[in-house]
Formats: sequence, C-alpha cells, structure tokens
Amino acid sequence: MAVSVTTQTAPYVDKLYVDTQANGTAEDAVSAGAATIYIVDIDNSNNSSAVYAKLFDHAAPTEGTTEPTLILKAPTQTRQVVTISEGSYFATNLSFMCVTGRETANTTSPPNNVTIRLMAE
Repeated sequence: MAVSVTTQTAPYVDKLYVDTQANGTAEDAVSAGAATIYIVDIDNSNNSSAVYAKLFDHAAPTEGTTEPTLILKAPTQTRQVVTISEGSYFATNLSFMCVTGRETANTTSPPNNVTIRLMAE
C-alpha cells in the first residue's frame, strides 16, 4: 500500500504519515528529507502476535541488513501509541517497515494488516 501524507495544522506536528498495510518491505524516504517524529501509532489489533515497527534514518534501507534507528513493539492485538516529547530526529530521510521480530535480519511481514501512523514535523 502506498503511504499517504497529509499536512496538519499547528501547533504540534505538520505531517501525518499513514500506512494501512505496513509490512516487511520498507516504505522508503517517506519524508523526502529530514524529519522529527513525535508520535508513533501502531495498530496491531488484527494480529495474534506482537509486531515491531522499524524506523530508519535512511532513504532506502536494505531490509534485513540496514540497522534501524528506532524499533517499537506493539503487543498482541493492541494499538500501541508512543509519544516522544522531545522528538526523534531523522537527519537524512524517514523510512519504515513492520515485521514480526525485533532483530535487524527479520523481514517477516505480519500475517494481517497493521496500520502505522507517524506524526512529524
């Protein structure tokens, strides 16, 4: 699924990145430049096992090889929302993927849809 990007109104974030079918294939360079992430919302309510959102400060990470900058877990059948009060800065580009294990080498897609929402500036 393609990632949608919508402009948000101030005061907190000005971009919302949404992927309704996040999987083991990285969504490359969704920010088209530097970005600061403040909120990560992982909706894993459709899966009977945990999933991991892997965020990269890289325009085109190689799945299974490129070390993620940030890894966040969403437990079984849960919607996990993480707020990063000072933000997490991605200087190059923001790319992300969602898999079933936290190890860098894991590229296994969740069996059912996972929605990831990233709120950034």
